[in-house]
Amino acid sequence: MGEYIKPAQAYKKLDAAKLLKQGVYMYSSSGFGKTELIRQYLKKQQYIYILCQQNYCDLSVIPDDYSGTVVIDNVNSIESIELRSDIAALTGRQGIWLIIAGRSRMPSWLFDSFIRRNMMLISEEDIALSPEGIDKFMRSEGIILSADEIQYEYKTSHGNMMGLIYTAQMLKSGEKLSDNIYQKVLTLVLRYFEDSVIAAMNTEIVDMLMKISVTEDFTEPLAVMLTGNSAICSVIEQALDVGNFIEKNGDVYSMRPEMLMALRNKAAKEFTPDELRQYALIAGAYYETSGEDNKALELYAKYNEKRRIKELLVRNSRRNPESGYFIEMKKYYLMLSDEDISSSAYLMSAVSLVYSMMMDFEKSEYWYDQLVKYKNSVKGAKYREAVTQQAYLDIALPGRGSQNILELIKSCYTILSNKSIPMPEFSVTSNQPSLMNGGKDFCEWSKHDRKIAATAGKIVCAFLGKYGKGLVNAALGESFFEKGEDPYEVLAMCSSARLESEAGGKLELRFAATAVMIRQHIMLGNPAAAKDILNSFERTVKAEKTKKLLPSIEAMRCRIALMEGDPAAVEQWLLSAPDEDEEFIGMERYRYLTKIRCYIRSGELGRACSLIASVKYYAEKCDRKYIQMELSLLEAIVRQRSGKNWERGFIKALEVISSYHFIPIISREGAAIYELLMQSREKCFADKNIDRKWLETVIQETGRVARRYPLYLKTDAVSAVKVSPMDTRILACLADGLSVQKTAEILGLNFETLRSRIKDLYRRLGVKNKTEAVMVAMEMKLI
Repeated sequence: MGEYIKPAQAYKKLDAAKLLKQGVYMYSSSGFGKTELIRQYLKKQQYIYILCQQNYCDLSVIPDDYSGTVVIDNVNSIESIELRSDIAALTGRQGIWLIIAGRSRMPSWLFDSFIRRNMMLISEEDIALSPEGIDKFMRSEGIILSADEIQYEYKTSHGNMMGLIYTAQMLKSGEKLSDNIYQKVLTLVLRYFEDSVIAAMNTEIVDMLMKISVTEDFTEPLAVMLTGNSAICSVIEQALDVGNFIEKNGDVYSMRPEMLMALRNKAAKEFTPDELRQYALIAGAYYETSGEDNKALELYAKYNEKRRIKELLVRNSRRNPESGYFIEMKKYYLMLSDEDISSSAYLMSAVSLVYSMMMDFEKSEYWYDQLVKYKNSVKGAKYREAVTQQAYLDIALPGRGSQNILELIKSCYTILSNKSIPMPEFSVTSNQPSLMNGGKDFCEWSKHDRKIAATAGKIVCAFLGKYGKGLVNAALGESFFEKGEDPYEVLAMCSSARLESEAGGKLELRFAATAVMIRQHIMLGNPAAAKDILNSFERTVKAEKTKKLLPSIEAMRCRIALMEGDPAAVEQWLLSAPDEDEEFIGMERYRYLTKIRCYIRSGELGRACSLIASVKYYAEKCDRKYIQMELSLLEAIVRQRSGKNWERGFIKALEVISSYHFIPIISREGAAIYELLMQSREKCFADKNIDRKWLETVIQETGRVARRYPLYLKTDAVSAVKVSPMDTRILACLADGLSVQKTAEILGLNFETLRSRIKDLYRRLGVKNKTEAVMVAMEMKLI
């Protein structure tokens, strides 16, 4: 083996603990090298080393008058209460520098002493080799890796020394770094886990872990069901104490992938296939009762439980797309035979909806027609089910667009009421932060919003049931907002809608009303209030476990970050953003539109253009007028920044938007669109299809937003501009309203030199005048 590579962070903490005479607790999973770390660190001094094995730990080797370093290793193997107490007592003994090493984050029995004695914690992350450490280790073995290969090795090994040693051995034998080597190393690591780590645990822990290994994660109730042990929480606690392979997030436990694979290997040897199937079915039943149907389906599919799959899909099909898992479950729906689908009105409806979401409109209409035929051939309860599902599809199918929605709702309401058939559950938001651009496009309604609210509001709310609570106020509030009406009336109406929906309504509608309030505060130049409202609503969503709203909430947070010019927050959101190249899903439209803005900000105009084309195809096919208008504006920005002809398309977009008198759809793009408005101003005012008064308001509001959020959609190069201390002093003088001459006198600079420097500063900040420069500097917190 090559030279020992010191884990820098672990050494730094040991040095500090030694200087301060702090006790140390260090932990890591097997193979990271904590024992070797201790030996290397203490190799030049005398110390007492005690290895705990199978509930044996000989503390008598420490003389009563001993003063020096004591290392107690592998403490996780100790189950004796007396021994644990003796080790804990050592943490307070004078004259001893105590280093305790184990595999778990912190044994519960040691935690009190750790806190009271102010011990130093050295974690697995501190012990693991960094990419730089991996490079040094491989070089000591005579192996030179490229930067990409080092990153690959870091990603696959997590800095685990055992895996790195195995990899180095294979590389020296002539193999090339690849997934093939990774699989070979993984096989060796799994064998070590099974033969050494798992074998050292008591049988009760191993039995529990093997049974829960049929799942990806577990909770205490699930562990009780799988083991039949009502006191399983104590076994889980023991498992947490013996190793660093279980993580807890809220009420959910998950295991490290390598440990999970090792346990599955052992379970396959210890249990029969029928026994494993039974454990999987028990877990599936638990997931069904917990509302986690997608997890149940994964288990049923793995064990080919076709009957259970069909039963679960039928039940899921009774829900609307907002509370069901149609996209997540589409592979299971599409696995069903035509015979199975044709046996249930709910399945035909669900498959038609899934195909429409996938934009395969031909197959969607095929299953709609099959549903109609089915309806005409059955009676009684099955007939009523088919009528309900047909009514639902008539309104909800994305491929049908938004034409005549009000007439369809009235017609369905009349038919179903006359036949005493329950109304289908239908959400007008589709978990989007909007009603106007939610489950359907309701832009046309905005032209006659007050009239529709007065004449059809009651019918629509009755048809929607719980989803109709607060609908009228929320819809009017959003319509007024989009037309730039009194912001305080908008906020009042949305607040009323939220209160109405809280009284027996749905959280989805409350989200739409809350989102309008957030957008209104942004337009008013109060992003702090917007973030407070968003954070408060997110807490409500998590408390009510309405997880399907969280992706849109995160996208809203990203949009606020874009407005404020916060690149770190934007990059963080992009890590969880949907991948349009992997699969395009219409219900992700709000997040796609957010991602387009992220691409524009980062200067990735080609990717922005490509995603615009995909969303535009969807918007045209599904008659989403609002999205088409929004895309036209974003496309104009991309084309202008790409040096392409943009003006004609931009003016055409303004003509369409003018017919609705929408304002924030343009003004919220601030500085990114203001430049286009100024450059095309004369042609826009000369265009008879653009309302002149409306245009004046748009320009005024857009300019206001541009001044409030000068960093919105600025490229990374501008956001990350380097500003010297002298530049900051210049900006401060400009902010104070000083002239260039006065500034030059104060700073002791030549007048022409200062003018040249200010011009260069404007260029680097991406601004054109003093006002913009001061605004950008304030946003960047330079002054």
